Amino acid sequence: MVLFSLSVVVATSRRTDFLKSLNALLEPTRVVPGCNDCRLYADFEDPNAFTLVEEWASQAQLDRYLASDACKVLVGGIEMSAEPPTIRFDTVTQRAGIEVIEAARRAQGLL
Repeated sequence: MVLFSLSVVVATSRRTDFLKSLNALLEPTRVVPGCNDCRLYADFEDPNAFTLVEEWASQAQLDRYLASDACKVLVGGIEMSAEPPTIRFDTVTQRAGIEVIEAARRAQGLL
């Protein structure tokens, strides 16, 4: 699995345009083959800071998306950033859930 994340800070004057553009991208991206999830998060402390997180089943499927016309909207969002954006591609080899918290607490004698 590959996680793609994009963090941007937009100027207040561009906030509405940014949100319209990225909002129009979310649902179409979610139905692209290989996309497991696509979410846009707003920063609680800075109303002009946003993080887009996409989860892809494979690098090949993400690569097809990045080469598609739909990705042009994403590039437009990057260009609206008032500061250098943070772009990350993380490969995930293992996923776990609450059992990790339980194991850590058990190891510390808390359970």
